[in-house]
Amino acid sequence: MTVIRRAKAEDLEEVVTLLEEFPDDPWLPNVNWQDARRAYPNLLKGEKGLIIVALEEGEIAGLVTLSFAYVMRFGGEYALVEDFIVGQKFRGKGIGRPLLEEAFKEAKSRGCREIQVNGASDVGMPVYLKNGFQEAGKHLKAWL
Repeated sequence: MTVIRRAKAEDLEEVVTLLEEFPDDPWLPNVNWQDARRAYPNLLKGEKGLIIVALEEGEIAGLVTLSFAYVMRFGGEYALVEDFIVGQKFRGKGIGRPLLEEAFKEAKSRGCREIQVNGASDVGMPVYLKNGFQEAGKHLKAWL
């Protein structure tokens, strides 16, 4: 049975190991998933973002991280899916849907009127579309 909950401090090692399963992305050069260790404590606080994990068979099978931006057009926050992954050995077992459902629930509880995904992967795109997301234009960025 899959358990969905917010990440805890003791989940750090499993979370980083799972993040390292992300496929290489030419649009994200030089990603070092070990950098997640610096952001992790702040995400656990839940102020600017949070981490939701799925546990299956006693281990972290998937996760979604959200960040929250404060914007005028909504008179407050909207949510952004930053990372979404289900571990290779757990794919196809229905873990993605409850993770995204919990992300929607968390965003709604903060008063968010929108949740976005920028630059969805080829693997993630069908999962997002099956779970209520719609394609909505182009994504731009500049490296600083």
